[in-house]
Amino acid sequence: MTPGLTRYVDVASRFQARDTATTPAWLQRVRQEGLAHFARLGLPTTRDEAWKYTNLAPIADGAFVPSATAGSTAELAAVVARLALPGPRLVFVDGRLSPELSSVAGLPRGLTLKPLRDALVEDGAFLEAELGQRALAAEHAFTALNAALLEDGAVLRLAPGALSEVPVQLVFLTRGDAPVLASPRILVVAGEGSEATLVETYASATGGGSGQGFTNAVTEVTLGDNASLKHYRLQAEGDAAVHVGGLHVRQGRDSRFVSHTFAFGGVLARNEVHVTFAGEGGDATLNGLYVGRGTQHLDQRTALDHAVPRCTSRELYKGVLDDRARGTFHGLVKVRQDAQRTDSRQQNRNLLLSEHAQADTRPQLEILADDVKCAHGAVVGRLDAQALFYLRSRGIPLAEAERLLTYAFARELVDAVPEGPVRASVEGLLAPKLPGAPRTEVTA
Repeated sequence: MTPGLTRYVDVASRFQARDTATTPAWLQRVRQEGLAHFARLGLPTTRDEAWKYTNLAPIADGAFVPSATAGSTAELAAVVARLALPGPRLVFVDGRLSPELSSVAGLPRGLTLKPLRDALVEDGAFLEAELGQRALAAEHAFTALNAALLEDGAVLRLAPGALSEVPVQLVFLTRGDAPVLASPRILVVAGEGSEATLVETYASATGGGSGQGFTNAVTEVTLGDNASLKHYRLQAEGDAAVHVGGLHVRQGRDSRFVSHTFAFGGVLARNEVHVTFAGEGGDATLNGLYVGRGTQHLDQRTALDHAVPRCTSRELYKGVLDDRARGTFHGLVKVRQDAQRTDSRQQNRNLLLSEHAQADTRPQLEILADDVKCAHGAVVGRLDAQALFYLRSRGIPLAEAERLLTYAFARELVDAVPEGPVRASVEGLLAPKLPGAPRTEVTA
């Protein structure tokens, strides 16, 4: 084992040994299997095809450990108020639930939202059957590490026909005063014909400053027939934070899934979205915007598995990169042999604001059927010189002209957010990342 792998295996082993007397046998098994898979898979390196553009040194060299206690969270009320959306929410600090900052008041009929800690006690049989069915620890190293440290998170259940008109929000705050490893697991099971919106917000408790920490989040979603889910991941953690997020979705017949990923924070952030169509007539839309500056590395990976006929997918990811930031996009659309009448389109566009910024893009189609409509494309470019000249000729300063054109590039994905409060939150997190915004220089 490498030193980094040995360190994390030791951390997980000590975590599993601390409360075996009160841990259900099935959960002990999930944790132990997760640790075994993690030790076998190891930490990914640039020699691994899926990680060839991403150096995980901040993780391998870090001394991250799970938080032992929840600690006082009263002073974080103002931070939560700034990030909170109308509707029910659970708040986690350094990976652990903060009951005093959470509120499930107004939860619509047919929806059940519980902290994972409570659900492990109250709904053990349900969790035993559902956890780990979409996010496979045997295939993903960081999913395996999350399983090995499985302890807290959230469970959202939608009864058949349930409808939520307000977003359900999960807020994950990183204090940044210690190298904490947070491993939240989110489970969503939507019954037939149900509809909801889920927002995951990841932020630093100290704003966009130098807060350190490693968040390794895994979300599993199962959509029943004709169910609909809009999912948002707003990632704006501190400049020295590390983030790995995995979203794994299984769609039933005629279900609809919309994903909006906004990645703005962290010295290193990787967001993955995996969608499998398991019933005909499914529809999936994946939108993503990543904005980096300084020496940030923002990595986006998507995988759409068209396993059955007559499903539709649309995908648009955009990157804005300044200074020496690097953005990576790898999108795979797989159309299996019997998945006829598949309709899939994928686009990745990148805007470089500096000659030192870098974008790596790899859209990929793997088509084994013959009656399909599939297309993909990628673009890397700079601000339009003529548009910039036009704005400056009207008396607009250079910095403001660059800011306007950059926002216009990103606006398509901001406007794709239909919920007003969520869109306002996205705009608030995006504004400090645009050209001309004040900067905080941080070294990891």
